[in-house]
Amino acid sequence: MRADSVHFKGHLCFQKEWSGFDTIKPINVIIGRNNSGKSHLLDLIDELSQVKPDGRGWQYQYRGVLDEESLRGGFPDGNSGGELVGNFWHYHGRHFVDAEIRWEIDAKGNVLKVDFPNNSTLLESPYSEGSTNARREIIEQIVSKPTHQLNGKLFRRLLADRDIQAEKEMPDLRLEANGIGASNVIRRFILTANPQYPSEVVQRELLSGLSSIFGSDGKFLGIQVKHHDDEEAPGPRDHWEVYLEEKKKGPIPLSSSGSGLKTVLLVLLNLLVVPKIENREKSDFIFAFEELENNLHPALLRRLFRYLEKYALDERATIFLTTHSSTALDLFGVSDNAQIIHVVHDGETARTTTVSAHFDHLGVISELGAKPSDLLQANGIVWVEGPSDRVYLNRWIQLCSEGTLREGRDYQCAFYGGALLAGIELQPPEGETGLVNLLRVNPNIVVVCDGDRDSEDSPIKDRVERIRAEVENIPGGHIWITKAREIENYIPGSILAHLAQASDKPSLPDPGEYDSFFPRKGTSGESYLEARMGRKHYDKMELAMQSALRMTKDIMTERFDWEVQMGKIVARIRCWNDGDDLRPDVG
Repeated sequence: MRADSVHFKGHLCFQKEWSGFDTIKPINVIIGRNNSGKSHLLDLIDELSQVKPDGRGWQYQYRGVLDEESLRGGFPDGNSGGELVGNFWHYHGRHFVDAEIRWEIDAKGNVLKVDFPNNSTLLESPYSEGSTNARREIIEQIVSKPTHQLNGKLFRRLLADRDIQAEKEMPDLRLEANGIGASNVIRRFILTANPQYPSEVVQRELLSGLSSIFGSDGKFLGIQVKHHDDEEAPGPRDHWEVYLEEKKKGPIPLSSSGSGLKTVLLVLLNLLVVPKIENREKSDFIFAFEELENNLHPALLRRLFRYLEKYALDERATIFLTTHSSTALDLFGVSDNAQIIHVVHDGETARTTTVSAHFDHLGVISELGAKPSDLLQANGIVWVEGPSDRVYLNRWIQLCSEGTLREGRDYQCAFYGGALLAGIELQPPEGETGLVNLLRVNPNIVVVCDGDRDSEDSPIKDRVERIRAEVENIPGGHIWITKAREIENYIPGSILAHLAQASDKPSLPDPGEYDSFFPRKGTSGESYLEARMGRKHYDKMELAMQSALRMTKDIMTERFDWEVQMGKIVARIRCWNDGDDLRPDVG
């Protein structure tokens, strides 16, 4: 019988309240204040990973769905007689297949409080009270030794108090939770001729991971170990130390490096090297990393978290993170691959809550000592004219980032209202003129404006020219004044033909650069909508929603300046989130 939901109590600070996990996801973030009990919650995961959990004297509350295989073991087909009355399977067991069940197990291993939340009368037999009791006894036997998806996994833990130091050569390859053994493991992989420990795992895969996570903060060209073998050598004698080579710096000993670099290195050793040592698939591991934010810049921490999420998905591994950093909630709070578990201690006992709603997020933010504006506002804003423009930009960012950038996490779209641009400015405080200053909302900005030109010689509106000059003075800012008349002109004719749904229009030409897409009062000539699609009106939001779904990168690439501008916008958003230098020439 497999349990999907597991909660416990009776362990250290978790004494009175049921605490645990409704489900397990690739990334599981345990968040809360210092000393709230986050690390102790990992002990439950350690226990669940055992092939045959012994319970540790804790109390458990389980939830799961009864499967046919387990039920047939308790209610064998062909057996009959006794208190059950009739054929065990056909009269009894088959009625429980796929039924959701909830039960508890006390500190001595006794099954308690078995119930079926969706069918409270399911245990009741129509034959006799004795038959009902017999049903209950068999169900209790089935659920007395529950399994879990984590059973048999290898549990790896990295403590908050960790370090990498020079070490003597040791025959055992063992990486401890506090980092002891790291130098010896790296030494063995680099120097040994044993094919079980290939050097490329460290010198290529690990090094690549370091460079990916550090981004522009560190370009690592090589990793090696050196032996302190004389009195004049740095470090303790007869010890091996790890050296990392960076561009223009040469090999630097880890003893001269910061704690942040050592943290990332220890994470990568667990993810990439330990599976080789254990000769197990990466999917066989549960990795529990405690307080990775210690000594890491928020931008570096975000890159590390993204690396972990990609690793968990690619390798089908399971990762748990304990943290009191709001960056984790910012990044994983909107991810379908992650869940946030909030640990609270009221002075007597700790308890857990799965964070799922907006107001749950607000409560967690407050506990972490942050303001809602620190977290719920994205790292940058893409200012667009209105709601339909947002639909296009979100789709285009998705296409150009291959789905890696997401509104609400990496950026946020906001509306400035078209002609209302005349009452808006983007100025540093000392340059304000009294207009509404959007720069005060967030200094990381992209502005998208319709060109609104009838021909190549038509001038750009004065208010747009003013905003362009202001944005170009903002480090890392970017403005896209569409080369085409308006954003709808970028919709390919092949998509518009599909939306027209007219048999006499199997294909349509692409809208021209200066075509008036929608009918305009006081202008002569038919709009594209009238002349090509045979319509006088098309709701802007409906058009955006229907056409965006059919857009692909291939068919959008040739549309005017779309490819160049979207490349620049995606580059800006990546800079906001990766913490790279936001110079005006980025992208």
